[in-house]
Formats: sequence, structure tokens, C-alpha cells
Amino acid sequence: MRRVADTDWQVVAGHKRGCCRQTGTIFHPPADRDGRRPSQWPLPAPRTRLSRSRHQNLAPFRHLPSADDGSALLAVLWIIALLSLLLATTSLLVMQDVDTVGVRRQMFRARMLAEMGLAFAAHPDVKPDDLLLHQVVAEGEGFDVEIRGEDGRLNPNALIMRGDRETLRRVFRFWGMNLTEADALIDALTDWVDQDSFTMPKGAEFRQYNVPGMPFNRPFRSVDEMALVRGMAQVEAAYPGWRDWFSVHAAGTLDINEAEPEVLAAVTGADIVVCRQLEARRLGRDGIRNTQDDARFPDLATALRLLGVAGDAQGLAGVLAVQSGTRRIVSQGTTGGFSKSITAVVQGSPQGGGGAATILELKE
Repeated sequence: MRRVADTDWQVVAGHKRGCCRQTGTIFHPPADRDGRRPSQWPLPAPRTRLSRSRHQNLAPFRHLPSADDGSALLAVLWIIALLSLLLATTSLLVMQDVDTVGVRRQMFRARMLAEMGLAFAAHPDVKPDDLLLHQVVAEGEGFDVEIRGEDGRLNPNALIMRGDRETLRRVFRFWGMNLTEADALIDALTDWVDQDSFTMPKGAEFRQYNVPGMPFNRPFRSVDEMALVRGMAQVEAAYPGWRDWFSVHAAGTLDINEAEPEVLAAVTGADIVVCRQLEARRLGRDGIRNTQDDARFPDLATALRLLGVAGDAQGLAGVLAVQSGTRRIVSQGTTGGFSKSITAVVQGSPQGGGGAATILELKE
């Protein structure tokens, strides 16, 4: 009996045929259906094993993860994050620019409406109670204009030039200054306006200021210029609203129909309560300025009698008046929640009367 180990076997067409190592006998597998033995069939091509070198040559075609692949992925993620941040920043800047342009457009429109109201009010035939001064141009857009007599304020140049120290003294004493402080300030104001270099007893010229070009030695060209005078810092501390009392464009006499109760009380010496009652009577039953029920005083004697200072009528005749030759126009334009105000001082009576209008001062 042959052992399997003594035979070399070869697979042919799925069947084994072998050769005995001792005798050399070849053992054929059984024939197929056609009577042919597998030994008659062509043997398949021998299988060749790939050498190690060929495996090494094919290695590059197989993709294996490496550290370079992780670095590239991280770089791509960083680039995506950077682009996202850049896009978000650009979008934010664009939105801010759009908002800024929108605000500027609204402010420009509000300014146009304010100028429109100013154009109506500057006409010499338009009176303070004219309905043209309060208009709604479109939905949410319009302008409101207020006309006041500029002579309701004091002209510092006129008071100093005519030497009206008493009126200035009353005003400064009303603000809480004592007599010595008031006289020193009046002297300093006089030295600023006069054209000489002589110093008033309590005034201030170049040596006291020790600043080139000061004092100007000319009339004040604006109320803010008064703040440069020595001693006005004390006034600023005692009465911060002093600028509303003066105007360099006023005629020089105080219009009692336009003056505030505090100014009227300081200049005339009347009681402040009486001055407020006079204002209430002047504004009419509705208490609103520049309406048809306003009651203006036609003459100075009537107003002084109501103020209780009729006995000093002769002394106040050159200080008070009942009308203004200059008007202050405050025009406010509004649109979309934005507003713009323009103030102009125009020569000509606020009560109308014809004549060309001249703008003396314009500010926003």
C-alpha cells in the first residue's frame, strides 16, 4: 500500500494525478464524460509569485495615512476658518457703512427741511403767528419755526459805549455779584472795547492779560468773545446761562414784549413775580408764544405801570422799548426721528412790514 507521503501530486483540471517516488508509476484520475482524461488537457499556465522587489515597486500605488496628510487637513481647516472670519468682518463693515449712509441721508434731509422753514420765516411779510411756519411736508417730515425779537436781549457794546454802568451793575448784582465785583467787571469790559491803552481803575489792559493781542480794543463781535474778558470766569461760575442775556446784534434798547422775566426784572428792578405775571398776560390765555391771542404792549408807559416802576419812567426811557428791529429765527427740521436746528439773526422787525431781509448771523 502506498503512502501519501511517497507520492508527488499535481492538480489537473480539479483532479489529482501523481507519480510514485519509488516505482515512478503515474496515477491518472478518472476520465470525464467525453472519455478524455485530464492528462490530455493543456495544463494551465504556471502561477508565478511576485518577487519582493516587485512588491516594493507597487507599494507607492497603495495610499497609506501619514503625518503630512494630517498637516494638510489642519491647514485647510485654518484657511476655512480665516475665510469665514473675513467674510463675517466684511459683512459687519458693510452693514455699518449702510447704517452710516442712512443716518447721513436723514440728517441731510432734516437740514434741508430746516432751511426750508428758515426761508419762509426770513420773508419780511411773514409774522410769528403765521401758519406757514409749521408745516408737515410728508409723512414723518416737517419743520417748525419760532421767531423772536432780538431786542429782547442786551447789547453789551451799546451799553458800554454809552456808559450805561447802572444797567450793567443791576444785571451783575442780579447774578449774585457784589458791588465791588460788578464795578471791576464793568471796568474790564470797558478796557476791552475802548481803543486806548489806558487802564480803568479796576480794569485790565495788556499788562494784566500778558497775552499778545489781548485785549482786542474793539467792540465785541460775538457773545462768546465776552468770555475772554478778565472776571467773566467768575460770572460763568455764578450764572452759567449769562450768554442768553446778550446779543451783539440787538439795537441797544430792551424790548419788553420779547424780554424774559429774569432779564426784565434785572434791568428795571421790578419784582420777578410781577415780571412773570406780565409775561403771562403778554402770552394770552393759551400761554403759548406767537399765537393770535398774544397781547403785546403798545406803549412803554402801560408796561411800566404794570411792572410797578412808573416812577422811574424817565430813567428807563433810554433803556426799554416796545418793539424790535431785528428778529431771531430758530428753524427745526424733522424726518424719521432725526432733527436739525438752524438759528439765524435777521435784520427786520419780527412783526413784518416789508423791506429786504439781511442775515446777520447763522449757526447750526
